[in-house]
Amino acid sequence: MTLVTDYALGALCAFLALRMGRDGPSASRPHWALAFSACAAAAFLGGTYHGFLPWLDAPVAASLWKGTLLSIGLAAYCATVATARSRLSSRWDRAVRVVAGLKLCAYVAGALSTDAFLIAIIDYSLAFGFVAAVYAAAWIRYGDMAARWVVAGVLTSFLAAAVQAARIAPHPQFNHNDLYHVIQMAGMWLLYKGASQSVQPVR
Repeated sequence: MTLVTDYALGALCAFLALRMGRDGPSASRPHWALAFSACAAAAFLGGTYHGFLPWLDAPVAASLWKGTLLSIGLAAYCATVATARSRLSSRWDRAVRVVAGLKLCAYVAGALSTDAFLIAIIDYSLAFGFVAAVYAAAWIRYGDMAARWVVAGVLTSFLAAAVQAARIAPHPQFNHNDLYHVIQMAGMWLLYKGASQSVQPVR
């Protein structure tokens, strides 16, 4: 079942990436589209790794897992840049992009040197914590009501991660990873709903 739910999450993220790319011109939409595309890649690669691991050669399995980790890092980077482009002034946008670029380089180096999923959790949490904070400020300060959907999407994603970490499994045939994927699908939809509607500030 994990393979099915992983692929379902990947298909949804790919669909949202296409929708984001077609929604109209914006400085942030290309980066959001890339973020959703990277999430789709992570889901497809991770699902293939977990679903077919017993039949995979070691080098193929290792490549799939590294690809999963790197895709997660790229998604975190793109979401950070998209948020800066959408909600921050030009000066802060540039500063955030520099920091995000350096963080991505450090993450890639770490992901290539270890297979621990913890590095992805930390990187993803830092990036989307930043996304939630910036959009929450936009909601409170500027009345950007669409920003509340972004915040809800990030919180839903964090809830999904907590469920996975707690290994909550509703059924033997629907384990904690499956539940994580389903909750994460809701989080991705909320994130898209807010990011695609959020008003871009005048720089």
